[in-house]
Amino acid sequence: MVVLAAYGISYSAHADRGDDMLSLIQPETLEAHIVALQENVKQGRSQFAFRTRSAYNREASDNAAEYIASQFRRSLKLDVQFEDAGGLRNVVATLPPRLEPSSDQVFVLCAHYDSKADRDREWNPLVSEAPGADDNATGVAALLEIANVLSQFDYEHELRFIAFAGKEVGLLGSEYHARNASETNQNIMAVLNLDMIGFNWTSHQAVVVQNASSRWLGDVFRLANRWYALGLEIRDARAELAENGDHASFWAHDYHAITLTESDVPRIDSKGYRANPYYHTPDDTVDNVNVDLVRKVAQLALVTLNCLASMPSEPDEAMPRVTVDPQLLVKRNPIEVTGQFESSFPIYIIVHPGNIAAQVDRSNNTYTATVPLNVGANHIRVAAIHALGARSVEQTIVFEPEFEWKSALVFPNPSRKTDELIIFRAEANLPIEEMKVFVHSPDGTLVKRITGAADRGDSRIWRAWWNRKIVYGIQAATGVYVCRIEILVKGNKYSRYRKVVILQ
Repeated sequence: MVVLAAYGISYSAHADRGDDMLSLIQPETLEAHIVALQENVKQGRSQFAFRTRSAYNREASDNAAEYIASQFRRSLKLDVQFEDAGGLRNVVATLPPRLEPSSDQVFVLCAHYDSKADRDREWNPLVSEAPGADDNATGVAALLEIANVLSQFDYEHELRFIAFAGKEVGLLGSEYHARNASETNQNIMAVLNLDMIGFNWTSHQAVVVQNASSRWLGDVFRLANRWYALGLEIRDARAELAENGDHASFWAHDYHAITLTESDVPRIDSKGYRANPYYHTPDDTVDNVNVDLVRKVAQLALVTLNCLASMPSEPDEAMPRVTVDPQLLVKRNPIEVTGQFESSFPIYIIVHPGNIAAQVDRSNNTYTATVPLNVGANHIRVAAIHALGARSVEQTIVFEPEFEWKSALVFPNPSRKTDELIIFRAEANLPIEEMKVFVHSPDGTLVKRITGAADRGDSRIWRAWWNRKIVYGIQAATGVYVCRIEILVKGNKYSRYRKVVILQ
């Protein structure tokens, strides 16, 4: 049994603890980090608030780095180091893999801590304020809390938490780290970057910046968001931000990386987002930050990284299992396809044909999907889709519907012309094998028997015609005639009665 000592929570398996982790991300703690980074107070006899973390203001930048390092050191299991990136300081906190078994795989969570306010024409990077609450104290606050939670556990893989310097002056910190990792052949499996995650007051959304090779990471986030019912709307970024973030440093060295952000272009309105007027200004302060949104994005990053880091080195060991409850012959359409699944990691279940997303009941490990069928044999495939692959199960369901009349029509009705054909039309939900019409006079006497014919394009529709003549070619007299429309379906006879009025 694994115990999260700091919070008094026990777990029997690494991957099953995601639900309990969510409550460990508290908005008050996130806000406290954002305020601390915004003010960036120099400790000592005379406390002084820099209110900037500009890479050009070395004293302010180093002071922010010291605060971040001190927060990482809340966990004794994290190895916290400063990384010299061309005179700037990245803060790197490493959670080593457990000894047995271990792997060389590394998962990175990162955020840049430097700030700027160059949209203010009077801003001087050496002396002016750049509080950078949203950009990017929000991302760093989430980084610190996620590191504190995940470091209470042991993982088979290395987890690396990095606060990058110099993003706002050319991605200097992330470029240094990515280049060094590439040159030393480090097996970085995934990089999750958090950058501006808290201004949006219009909707709770997160934009994923990804390239083609990193699209699978975006899928992992979507799976986790659905699995843990976090309620975020996740959409893909437009091209404008593709190279404007620390993820791009890792792309340049062929690593899988994505950025989660509030908007790909924060200065411009977009769907579900109103432009951030405080972006890169001295007014980017905590009172303009939606801390609840920061909490949700932090929760998403937390459970996603937990899932990735909990994956066995051999992906097949973590693949989900799925079954489908047997229904070999059914009479109704559509049907409920049900079954069970086993997965400790986020999945979604799709039923083919139709690409129908199943409703998943995590408490009972069951799923349900409403599936329309065709008459006859239907080949059903249920796929449980995992971050790294899928497993499926197949079953053939034969749909033999109960007989059902679709219509039984007589027209024109009334019939007014002696040379007019009266048409009888029968339609069923199954192919009709034979059709007959029996016409009875007002006194009940059978006066005409008519055989129908199938529609050329659809055997479920048959028609018969009556020229209004009875025996010996005599015209039917004026009156109300009762017609029995009889069809043969799968060897069974079914009848409908209709009246037709004949006028002279």
